[in-house]
Amino acid sequence: MKPTYQHHRSIRWRRPPQVSSSTCEKRRSSPKAIWPFRRSTVAAWMLATGGLVLLGMQSPILRAEETSFQQFLENAARNMAEANRRDSLQPETPLATESKPPSSSTTDTLALPPEPTEVTTAVDTVAPWWESIAFSGLLQTPEQVSFDLPTVLTDTLETSPRISSVSRRTSIAYEKIVQQNAVFDPTLLLEGGYGRVNDPVGSTLTTGGPDRLIQNSVIASGGFRKLTRRGAVVDLTQELGTLDSNSLFFEPNPQGNSRVSLSITQPLLATSGEVYNTRLVTQASIESRIAWQEMRSEIESHLVDTFQAFWRLYERRCHLVQQRSLIERGEQIARIVDGRADLDSGPLQRIKVQRRLANDRDRQIEIEAELQRLQVRLRTLVGSPEIAAMKQSVELIPLANPDIPKEDIELKDAIVRGLEYRPDIQAATQELASAGLGINVTRNELKPQLDAVFDAYLSGLRGDNRFLQAFGDQFTEGPGLTATLQYSLPYGRRAARSRVREARYRYQQRSEELRQSLLVARREIETALIQADANFRLRESKAITLQAAIREEEIAMRRWELLAGDGGPTALVLEDLLETQKRRTESEQLFVTAQVSSIISLIELQKAMGTLLMTEGVQPYRPGNTSQIDLSRIDPVEINHMHAPTQVTQWSQQVVGESLIGEVGLIEFEDSSSGDAASTLERME
Repeated sequence: MKPTYQHHRSIRWRRPPQVSSSTCEKRRSSPKAIWPFRRSTVAAWMLATGGLVLLGMQSPILRAEETSFQQFLENAARNMAEANRRDSLQPETPLATESKPPSSSTTDTLALPPEPTEVTTAVDTVAPWWESIAFSGLLQTPEQVSFDLPTVLTDTLETSPRISSVSRRTSIAYEKIVQQNAVFDPTLLLEGGYGRVNDPVGSTLTTGGPDRLIQNSVIASGGFRKLTRRGAVVDLTQELGTLDSNSLFFEPNPQGNSRVSLSITQPLLATSGEVYNTRLVTQASIESRIAWQEMRSEIESHLVDTFQAFWRLYERRCHLVQQRSLIERGEQIARIVDGRADLDSGPLQRIKVQRRLANDRDRQIEIEAELQRLQVRLRTLVGSPEIAAMKQSVELIPLANPDIPKEDIELKDAIVRGLEYRPDIQAATQELASAGLGINVTRNELKPQLDAVFDAYLSGLRGDNRFLQAFGDQFTEGPGLTATLQYSLPYGRRAARSRVREARYRYQQRSEELRQSLLVARREIETALIQADANFRLRESKAITLQAAIREEEIAMRRWELLAGDGGPTALVLEDLLETQKRRTESEQLFVTAQVSSIISLIELQKAMGTLLMTEGVQPYRPGNTSQIDLSRIDPVEINHMHAPTQVTQWSQQVVGESLIGEVGLIEFEDSSSGDAASTLERME
C-alpha cells in the first residue's frame, strides 16, 4: 500500500458538495472531519482569483494584450499540473459525492501521476549527511582532539583511577592469603643472657655454711617453633650455659651444661584437622575470589559508563549539526520572506519565522551546553593525565560508526551465559562456599578438647665451664620422656552449639542470596535482551519516519514556493512549512538517538551476561605468584563463539596466577573432594 502524504490543514473556501444522509451524520458527529478538494483544483481556483484581481487593477494592460480569462485559467492549470508531476505527489482520494464529475479536458489537465515508489524500510537508505560534519570542529575552539573507541578503551584501562583502585583492592585481598598462610611458617627462637643470684639462706643444707647463696650464670638458647596444618605445635630448643656457685654442695664448680628439648602438642578432637587449622587461609582465598569478581563487575560498570559517555557525546554532536541545519533552513526562509515584503509577504509571516528561529536557537544553546558537559564527563571517566592537562576549551571529537548490525541472541543462550559468566553469581557462589566452611569449623569446635602432649630432652654436664664438651655428652646418654593427655569439655557446650546454629542460618542466608542473585540475573538479562531488540527495531522505524519527514519537508517547501502572501490559507502553508522543518530535524535527532540507544543496549546486554570484558578483548590477570593485578588486551571474543567453562567455580591458572600459598589448590571441605557446601550441610544434619 502506497503512503499518502496529506497536509494537516485543509484549505476550503466553500461548502463541500452534498453527500448522502449517512455521510452527513458522520460529518456532524466528527467536527474535525475535513474533506479536501484536489490540490490542483484548489491551486487553479486561487490563481484564477488572483488573476481576476489583477484584471481589475490592470485591465487596460490586459485588454491591450487581448488575453482572455479562459486562456489564463488553462495556463494556470497546465503550470500546476507540471509542478505536481515534479513533486510526484499522489492526490488525496476524494469522497464519493453526488456532484457531476469534471470534464474530460479538466481531468486530463489536472490529473497527477501516481507515487512511483513506496517508502523503504531499510536503515542504510537514510544518508547520514551529518556524520562528516560531526567529525569536524563544531565549537569553534582553537584545538580539537579526535579519538576512536579502541583508543578510549586503552586509555581508560591504563589511566583510570577507579580501575586502578579496584585492582589494588584485589591485590590487597591476595596479600591476605599470604598473611594467613604465614602462620604455618617456622619461627626461629634465640635467647641469651647473664644472671646473678644473691639470696640469704635459712638452712645450712642450701650452701653448707655460707649465709648467702651466690650464683652466676650465662645462658644461650636457640630453636624453632612451628604450627602444622593439622594443629600440632612443635618446639625444638637447644640450651648452652655456664654456672658457678658458693655452695659447698655444688659440684663440679664451675660447670658447663647443655640441654636439647622437644615438645609436641597435638589436638586430637576439637581444633584438630587440616580444615579447621587452615580455615583462615581458605577464608582469605575465598575472599580473594570474591574480590576478583567484584573487580570484574566494577571494571565492566566503569567501561559501560565510559562507552555511554562516548556514544552520548557522538549523539549530541550530531544533534548540534542537525539543529544548526534547521536554523540555516529557517534563516533561508526568513530571507525570502523579508525579500518579498513589498510584494506578498506581510508582517505576520515575518513574526512567525522570527519566533521559530528564536526557539531553534534556544535549543541550540541547550545542546551545546550538554555537549560540553559530556566532554567533561568523558575526561573524568578516562582519567588520562594528557587529557586532564588540556584546556577545557579543547574540543573532543569522537570518531564512531553507529551502524552496528543486530546480533541474534536467543533468550536461553543469554541466560546460560549469564549464569556462567556473571561476576555477582560467581561471587554469591563463593559466599555460599564460605558459609559451608563456617559449618565445618563450628562442627569441629563442638567436639571435646583432647590434646596429646609429648616432651623429650637430652642433657650433658662438664666442669670448668666446658659447655661444648657438655653438648657432645648429651647425645651419649638416653633421653628423658614425658607423655600426657589433656581433656576439657565445657558443661552443656552452649556456646559451641550456638555457633553451629549460627553457621546453619548463615548458610541458609547465603543460599537465599544466591537464589536471589540468579533471579536478578535472569531478570536483568531478559530486560536487556528485550530492550536491545526493541531499540534495534525502533532504529528501523525511525529511519522510515525520517524518510517520510524529509519528503514531507520537500513537498511543503514546494507548496510554499508556489503559494505566498499574508493571511488566509497561504499563511497556514508557511506555518506548515516551519512545522515540517522542525519535524524533520526531530526525526533526524530521534534517528541518531535510536542508533546510539541500540548500541548502548547491546553493551548493557553484554554486561548483563557478564561477557563485556571478553567481547571487548579485556582480560585481568595475575602474573606468576604475585599479587599484582594487570589488565591486558586480547583478541575480542564473539558472543556466538563463547564456550562454557567446565565448572563455574573453576579458575584458570593463566588468569588468577599461581597459588600464593605454594599449594596445588585450595583446602577442600571435610570429607568432600568437590568442596560442595550443600553436601556439608547434609552431613552435618
